[in-house]
This record gives sequence, structure tokens and C-alpha cells, in this order.
Amino acid sequence: MESLNTNTLSNLQASMPNYGGNTTCDSGSFSVSYLELSKPTGKYVYRWILQLISKISAKGFIQYSGNACTPGLHFPSINSTKGIEQFHSIHCGLLIVNVLGKQPHKDAIQIPGEPFMNLNIPQQWKSLDDYLGAMSSKYRVRNKKVLSVSQSIEKKLLSDLPTSEWIAACARLLGKTLKQKTLAISPNLSEMLFNYSRSLKDDFKVWGYYHNDQLIGFISAITSDKNVFAMHLGINEAYAEEFSLYQRMMIDTIEWCIENKKASLCMGRTSTEIKSTLGATPVDNSFLFYSKSRAIRSLLRFYANYVYQPKTYTIRKPFKEIIHQPVLENA
Repeated sequence: MESLNTNTLSNLQASMPNYGGNTTCDSGSFSVSYLELSKPTGKYVYRWILQLISKISAKGFIQYSGNACTPGLHFPSINSTKGIEQFHSIHCGLLIVNVLGKQPHKDAIQIPGEPFMNLNIPQQWKSLDDYLGAMSSKYRVRNKKVLSVSQSIEKKLLSDLPTSEWIAACARLLGKTLKQKTLAISPNLSEMLFNYSRSLKDDFKVWGYYHNDQLIGFISAITSDKNVFAMHLGINEAYAEEFSLYQRMMIDTIEWCIENKKASLCMGRTSTEIKSTLGATPVDNSFLFYSKSRAIRSLLRFYANYVYQPKTYTIRKPFKEIIHQPVLENA
């Protein structure tokens, strides 16, 4: 699966307030950012760990490859056998690198991430009916029901409007959707969405979903020549179940990809099982933690071995025939 244009990606990452410049390694250079935790509730990670991370990351001690605000868009090429010496300029106490796969890397404490879920779009699909027709009857009926129960929902392309008319409302929805999660994402969601819109222009699409003229959800996506990257999603929970709003937004994004002759849709991480019912398949990835401090490495090793608990999920296979998936590659 192709990555974004290098200049486009660099401009987007540099626009974020937590941008930290570039780090060089044997295979080239990549941008880094200062880690920011949004809504550190302690639901998924012990609160004392979050408090410690927040305290030290605020002083630039922790840096992240690429930017946590742009997940799935940047995978630096790291040599698994060279270790920490391959980095020519690490100006922090801890460097976190997101890479594809689960191959062990020298000197790194490695923690698996939730898989990226990707849907390949065969050329023979010309419409949503073709996509649904490729499914077994169980999943075809299920997804048609989603479209049926959400018929009263109106969809609008918000990104064609002035940002002043939609960013604040979408940021509020996104904030409510993320409120119980611990995420490495900018705490200023309005600014983050504005930076996406300003940096990517027409390549950043935002669709709003309305019920009785009230905005109840939105989804955003980045488009490139062949592929689409689903990025942000906010839902008013009062309407989520009644209208199967999450699945409706994903199905609509798939339909847009088909109509615009895109090769694949990267649906991002999280909601793994739901996305698999729509035909997406998992791509393994992991986080590498590099530090010269023996104490930090010991703490991370303890966390990886004794505290970390991976999420469990079941991958569904809705298609009657295997849809060959593209392989994500390091940028």
C-alpha cells in the first residue's frame, strides 16, 4: 500500500504543535514529535504509569517517530539487527518507533500494537452492490440492514465548507468519542483538525452525518492517488446504536473509494472485529522503545513482560472468496 507523498506527509507532521524536528539513521531521516497524552484516564494503562509518562514527556524526554496525530501514515525503515547505534541523533531519553510486523529488533523493547485494518478494493467492484454481492449471505444481510436502519440520516461533505462551519462541532464529537480512552494525540482537537485541513486541502475529506438537521457524527479521510486512509471519527452515542452509525460511516467510505476507483482503504487501528466484518484484514505492527538508560529499559521490559495485556478479538471473513490484500510498506 502506498504511503502519502513525502512532502505532503512532512508538511502535515510539521504543522502539528508537538512537532520535534528530524532524526537521522542509517536508512535516512524521519520526523519525530513530542509525545502528548490526551485524556489519560487510566482505563487501559495504570494511572501511575500515565502520570509518569505525562510528566517526563512534557519536558521532551520522550519522542515518537512521525507523529501520533498521523497514525498509519509513516513507518520508518529500521534495521532490526543494528540496534540503537543506527540512530545518528537521538535528542531524548526514550525514542518510540512504530514499525510494521513483529520481528524482534536489537536493543529495542517491543510491544505489539493493535493491527491496522485494510480493505483491498478489486477493480471489478464498480458499485456498492458489487461489494455487498461479494459477501456471504450472513454479512450481506447484516450490512444491508445497517443501510436500512440509517436511511433517515443525511450525509454532507463538510470539508467543502469553510472550516469555521464544521471544525469546532467535529472536535467536540471527537472529544466525546475519545473521552474514555488513553491516546497519544493532541489535546487540542480543533487545532489538529484545522492543521489537517490546511495542510492537505482537497486531499482531506470530512463527511458529516445529520439527523433532523443535528450533526450526530463525522468521519474524515485522506485520499491519495490509489488509496484512502480513514483518520478521525466522532459519534453522538445517543444515536450510535439506533442507526448503526459507526458501520454506516465505514460503508459509506468504502462506497466512496469504489466510486473513485481507489485500490484500498486503510481503516486504521481499533474496532478490529467490526472492521473485519466489513472485509478488512489485519496488518501486524509493533512499537519499538529505544533508550540508553538501563533503568528505563528495565521498567519497559517489566511492563512488556508482566503488565501489558494485548486486546483479544476474532477476525471475521465476510467474503465468499479471498480478497487479496495489499502489503503495507515502510515509508
